[in-house]
Amino acid sequence: MRNQKGFILPSIMVIALFCLLIVAHISTILISEKTFYEETKQYYILENLMNVAVKKSLHELENGNNVNQHNKVFHTSNGYYSYNVTTSDEVIYEVQLTCSTKETKEYTASYKYDKSKNEMIFWSEY
Repeated sequence: MRNQKGFILPSIMVIALFCLLIVAHISTILISEKTFYEETKQYYILENLMNVAVKKSLHELENGNNVNQHNKVFHTSNGYYSYNVTTSDEVIYEVQLTCSTKETKEYTASYKYDKSKNEMIFWSEY
């Protein structure tokens, strides 16, 4: 037993280093999953806000409310959405939508609405 010449210390160091690498790898995976879940949550919140904004603006256009050069901002528990209605002629309305969450993620889109047909004729996201 006296001629072991230090075999235990290097082997323990290698095992400890291997365990630290496993812990670092697992923590990196957990951090990336958490980031992915948060981004996905923000995406669905923005998608929901955009759907609400489109429905609200279409409802207002279909009812024939006075919409010339009119900008409205609506606050919700998850963020806010706003839309700006302009007219290019008497029949076509151009609506610009902006949605933003509390974490300052933004989503903007625009569409054109034909009043004579009562339908959306153009959709653009940017």
